[in-house]
Amino acid sequence: MITTKLLDRVCLNEAWALRSAAEDTRSGETLSTLDASTEGWLPVDLPTTVLGALVEDGRFGDPFFGDQFKQIPGQGPHAQNFSNHEMPEGSPFATPWWFRKEFLVDADAPAYLGLQLDGINYRANVWLNGQLVASSDQLVGSYCDHEIDLSQQLRRGERNALAIEVIPPLPCDLAISWVDWNPSPPDKNTGLWRDVWLRRHGPAGLRDPYVITQLDEQGRAAVTIAVDVLNATDDPQSVDVRACLGNRQTEKRVCLAPKERRRVTIDPSDDAQLLIAQPELWWPRGLGEAKLHELTVEAVVEGQVSDRTVQHVGLREITSELTELEHALFRVNGKPLLIKGAGWATDLFLRRQPERDWAQLQYVKAMNLNTIRFEGMLERGDFLEQCDRDGLLVIAGWCCCDCWEKWDEWSGESHVVALGSFRSQLRRVRRHPSMMTWWYGSDFPPPEHVERAYLEVLEQEGWPNVTQSSAANKPTSLTGPSGVKMEGPYDYVPPSYWLEDENRGGGFGFATEICPGPAIPPIESLRKMLPQENLWPIDAMWNDHAGGQEFHQVEHFARAVEGRYGDVEDVDTFAQLSQLLSYDTQRAMFEAYVSNRHDGQRGAATGVIQWMLNNAWPSLIWHLYDYYLRPAGSFFGTQKACAPLHVLYAYDDRSVRVSNDGLQSRIGLTLRARVLSLDGQVLYDETRKVDVPPHATATGTVLANYAHRDEPVFIVLELYDEQAELVQDNVYALPAKLDVLDHAKQSWIHTPVVEHADLRALRKMSNAPIDLCLNREPSSRIDETRIRVELRNPSDQLAFFIQLRACDQHGEDVLPAIWSDNYVSIPPKASRTITLRLPIPQQQQDVIRVEARGLNIARLIATVNDEDAEGPRDVPSPALRHAI
Repeated sequence: MITTKLLDRVCLNEAWALRSAAEDTRSGETLSTLDASTEGWLPVDLPTTVLGALVEDGRFGDPFFGDQFKQIPGQGPHAQNFSNHEMPEGSPFATPWWFRKEFLVDADAPAYLGLQLDGINYRANVWLNGQLVASSDQLVGSYCDHEIDLSQQLRRGERNALAIEVIPPLPCDLAISWVDWNPSPPDKNTGLWRDVWLRRHGPAGLRDPYVITQLDEQGRAAVTIAVDVLNATDDPQSVDVRACLGNRQTEKRVCLAPKERRRVTIDPSDDAQLLIAQPELWWPRGLGEAKLHELTVEAVVEGQVSDRTVQHVGLREITSELTELEHALFRVNGKPLLIKGAGWATDLFLRRQPERDWAQLQYVKAMNLNTIRFEGMLERGDFLEQCDRDGLLVIAGWCCCDCWEKWDEWSGESHVVALGSFRSQLRRVRRHPSMMTWWYGSDFPPPEHVERAYLEVLEQEGWPNVTQSSAANKPTSLTGPSGVKMEGPYDYVPPSYWLEDENRGGGFGFATEICPGPAIPPIESLRKMLPQENLWPIDAMWNDHAGGQEFHQVEHFARAVEGRYGDVEDVDTFAQLSQLLSYDTQRAMFEAYVSNRHDGQRGAATGVIQWMLNNAWPSLIWHLYDYYLRPAGSFFGTQKACAPLHVLYAYDDRSVRVSNDGLQSRIGLTLRARVLSLDGQVLYDETRKVDVPPHATATGTVLANYAHRDEPVFIVLELYDEQAELVQDNVYALPAKLDVLDHAKQSWIHTPVVEHADLRALRKMSNAPIDLCLNREPSSRIDETRIRVELRNPSDQLAFFIQLRACDQHGEDVLPAIWSDNYVSIPPKASRTITLRLPIPQQQQDVIRVEARGLNIARLIATVNDEDAEGPRDVPSPALRHAI
């Protein structure tokens, strides 16, 4: 892992003790002495919330199964935003909780010792060795970083006792909120939810270094190195700031008054080396390599290194402009980029789960997305560092629907906390090349006096990126149009909606949060989250695992499943058909924005953020993969639509279009478009050459209207590159008549469906006999197993919507599973090759099975058994295939 390294940083996350202040009434003065007993306290490691620690200790069983979450005491109003309500009387979480730790400080520790608290929810009193060193009127705000100078209070060469009294948030505190995404934890995430550590350095210290890159018309990069320098002494200090960026070394002297903290910048006017003629730039996914450079900064006092930081930075410039239709168009290094992203949710109890986070970022890349949005859920530094390496852009901002937007209810403290939170987070994230923009309003822009204060903080902190006043299409008097829109939908709409709607979520502009509604997980996940007796029919327990408020149901989606595909009599069928519907709706949403991308000449779409990427707990709505990391219909519909070179069918005008994300034109591509009947009869077959400019979409052909057939047809699209290699295929089950929508009754929630498209005939197709074969492939990663999956359809019938699932020898899913394609449809007499990557070290001799099932194929299982393989890269003997 690439991490920021300080001259001397001591992590204090381990070996704490936790207890409710209602259960242990001793004072902080007593608890922060070495002879204070913690018998009966709960041992914990940080970061943790109170409830998170109790759940990890097994106090409440599995709160994610069935309705067990509702058995935790202290619940807020059912399906409401708990952050806006008081904790109920008698809640065990309505009282402060104590976190206590003892630790040794070296006898030769440097002059400055500072306690760093990266995340307190919500306020705290800190006691050290029997003394109150910081009080709750100072240590307040979930997103405020706090540094306490303990140079004089800490006992060098001895053990020290630290006791932190954490006080939970009140309804109008600027805290952490879950809105309507999922139930809110009864403790409101009270705790020490980020790192606690000891900062150590000499008389001068460094804080928050970063770089600013500006590109000129010749492509040269003017680089500014910026860092805050602190004089930790009571005397004036001369400090030499030395920086090394790659192989470029530079320095600057600064004279600081006692205790002064000052921003020091070194730019090309100070050192011509920082005007780089041929810079190795950082690019987001799809545009180039995410190149990182090592930046070392030292503070030197009287020839001695007082502090040092080492981190990795990217040289890039991110800008935003308004198109002729006032849509925000983002550019990276001067090149336009269609933003394709999704909204992030962290763990419900804010537990640190680095392996899970890593897996989810692999999923983001596998889906061909380029952006993650944080609405209040601002992730830790190691997460952002992974985004830096992976070329994933990040949108950050405050949360909606709580005190962050209740400006008329803010107190004087609220204003202080808001600006302190903003300053803390800007300093924390501005060094990351992945950071694209900050939306300092959410559903609404702040009033003028608050926006002006935010803008002042942005200027003071040298924010090197873009900002918008909110995620909504609401201009302000200070910054004008935001260039983005937030008009929904959030509940079910059919595939044709996205190119039909011209008022709200349709494929135009920059949509900051939209989606086609619920995303029912596969049957394996449903069985993990719901008791057997609640699996079918849909009941109140399903609603408990949906969203809050207006979204405490999956009714519209369930009605659409039966309306499109026919009656459903069991949960297995419902789960399978749900994947088909989610695939089609999710693919259509992204394809509408891809198809209508702004290319400087035509198109009006500049970005789209799916609401959401993932869930904080097992949920039935708003995700592209479920809580158990099981990818399904939504995932693979997104993966298909967001491919960098993509062929698609447009529901509005029946055209077939090719989209190119890249910086280079694609000349001489070959497009083959076919229309097949349900029994495999060829109704249309055409091959054409297509040229596509960079960052553009080109029309290849226009298909006829097949409504007269009164039954669905299959549209089979294949795109071949300049070397006649298959780049992508895309198959649509097109109804004779598209869904009929009542646009007059549309709202920010959804647009009602008057008449569902009729796809019932898909369930009556003849079976297609499929061959399934597996072979191991070499992998460049020793911690990864790669399998080549071959599907062959020797029949005259299209094999439709084949789901592939990787299992171990016990039939349990191997997750995360990275598929190059899935939920595939194979035309007659054709084959498809798919790559599967699994988190299994190559040297392990595991049995791997792949199961295939679809709407018109018999269930198949193929097995790879490596017991006879000579080495981790050997290809095994032919796989065994059998039908069940």
